[in-house]
Amino acid sequence: MNNVKCSLKKHLEENAIYYCQDCNIYMCNKCSNHHLELFEAHNYYKLDTNINEIFTGFCKEKNHLEKLKYFCKTHNILCCAACIAKIKVKGDGQHSDCNVCIIEDIKEEKKNKLKENLKYLDSLSNNFQKSIEEIKIIIEKLNENKDKLKEDVQKLFTKIRNELNNREDELLLEIEKQYQNLFSKDNIAKDIEKLPNKIKISLDKGKKIDNDWDNENKLSFLINDCLHIENNIQSINIINQNVHQFNNLGISNIKFYPDKEDIINDFIYNIKTFGKIGNVFYKFKKCPINVNENRKYALSGNDNIMTKIGTDYQWMGTICENKLEKGKICKWKIKILKTKDGHIDVGVADSNFDINTSTETSCGWYFACDNQSLYSQSKNGEKTNLKKPKEEIVVVMDMNKGTLKFIIDNEDKGISYNNIPMDKPLFPAVLLYHINDSIEILDC
Repeated sequence: MNNVKCSLKKHLEENAIYYCQDCNIYMCNKCSNHHLELFEAHNYYKLDTNINEIFTGFCKEKNHLEKLKYFCKTHNILCCAACIAKIKVKGDGQHSDCNVCIIEDIKEEKKNKLKENLKYLDSLSNNFQKSIEEIKIIIEKLNENKDKLKEDVQKLFTKIRNELNNREDELLLEIEKQYQNLFSKDNIAKDIEKLPNKIKISLDKGKKIDNDWDNENKLSFLINDCLHIENNIQSINIINQNVHQFNNLGISNIKFYPDKEDIINDFIYNIKTFGKIGNVFYKFKKCPINVNENRKYALSGNDNIMTKIGTDYQWMGTICENKLEKGKICKWKIKILKTKDGHIDVGVADSNFDINTSTETSCGWYFACDNQSLYSQSKNGEKTNLKKPKEEIVVVMDMNKGTLKFIIDNEDKGISYNNIPMDKPLFPAVLLYHINDSIEILDC
């Protein structure tokens, strides 16, 4: 920036601090004072951070000292004659194979696009304050949950302080990292605060452009400003998408576990590896309102504990909200909390799963805990080398090879299914048979 000098011949040794877009000149401090008084309505740029953002009407490509008289529809960018040259010499011809028109031909399209953008910006401006308040509430609740989580961890470690000092520090640090990496709330809050002003600037600029379309001498400048508005909208949409994702994260995804006294006592001798801070990734879908009474179930905790509340002797099942990611080996644990006689099936199902009609022989690929058999549309009760679980089953789905296996009470039983089709999204799935049977799903 310090190499840019004033355009006035008498001031060629003076550093420029402003650029006038209308006059296409750089100005030192003295020149800018006079110029601002004479031409108050001109468009000025202060040379403070990035002068590459200044639009002069000339191409910025190396060796292209020509006006921007063309528009590349392929790349949505202004270009000059050298940019579209068929003979490519010294970097010329960057857009020679693109869909290019003269800027006059793109005027109506950009004019209509601007009207759409102005309408969109108006709607954002009217509704954005509500989003800001919602984000602030979520951030406040997140902080409350984080503080509560820290308090629970500290109470536990007070009981076993001598053995857990080092581990406590590690887990507290992990909490901070988890919240920082998962939610990035500070950055979102800062982006949100800037958006109303960003929208207003684009609106004001757009309205000014809309009134100047008949000024052919400024057409390239107007189109360039339209491009800036389009870029602003893209960034606004990205922030809005982040806000939407942020809202959908919920406020209770992270917990400290194990959190029961008997489990804590069991782990006291393994204290160096005790405890974990993490996100409960797998969550069961909430039971639909219109589901058959026989197939109703209830969720508790973080929606990862499911209990059958419908009638007895009737299969009831559901899938998780989170689909399995393609190309990865996905693992989750089904912990049996309560069961009458082990009538529990665990496995995977595709997006056709319907709680009112789905059973172990109509959809999905399952291991039946009670009779140690495999059930699916193609395997109806095939006996395997599996065993009846006492407490837990780890399900392992290879989303690259299409294989499914089960690890029962820490014993790997090998592949149960091969070539499971993955043309539709797959989800962790469970089926329960008896009333009050209850299971918990955990990320591994």
